[in-house]
Amino acid sequence: MSSPLFACQSDDKGIEMTKRNRGVVFHVSLLYNLLLRHEQRRPWWSHIESKLILGALPLQNENHLDQLVQDEGVRAIVTMNQSVELLPNLLATPVSPEEWESAQVGQCFGSTGDFSPPTLETIQRCVDFVHEQVDVRQNSTYVHCKAGRGRSTVVVVAFLIQYRSMTLEAAFDLVKTKRPHVSLHPKQRRILHEFSEKYSSSSSSGSSSPAANTQS
Repeated sequence: MSSPLFACQSDDKGIEMTKRNRGVVFHVSLLYNLLLRHEQRRPWWSHIESKLILGALPLQNENHLDQLVQDEGVRAIVTMNQSVELLPNLLATPVSPEEWESAQVGQCFGSTGDFSPPTLETIQRCVDFVHEQVDVRQNSTYVHCKAGRGRSTVVVVAFLIQYRSMTLEAAFDLVKTKRPHVSLHPKQRRILHEFSEKYSSSSSSGSSSPAANTQS
């Protein structure tokens, strides 16, 4: 069996900001999240299911790699950030793909611009990866973007729609119960409606959901 590392490849679709604007927004938003974490004790991650965790960008300077791997037992990760967001910056040092690989954590990349919706293709790849890891391999899996509020929430909600047979509303309500500060932008909500309608149509016609397409 081949290694699950990098089983789900990256794409850069859904980018809607210039590089300069993205950089400014990213650093301001990251600083805001760090302040909320330290001042209001907003959790960096939240368990949606026993083996499914939704959260913010893991930071090496906050010892998140060891906490996730050793304390939470994470064996797979879905990264919705663009590659530039994973680079060290003045505020923090994100855990790098190479560090995840060294820790033997399987990775799936769904590179999507901040405040943008992932494409349906990207959502499907990431959702199938989560299913393969959580349901088939029984691996604890961490799904994240920058703040664990938008891009990564889209993937988790879509997973619940397809593999837990939930409606969009029920899936989002469950996630919000577990992580109250999640928030979807209108375009993210619209893409989830498209995804939900796809599986609602399949269910009503009696057809089964597509099989997972992740590599093993």
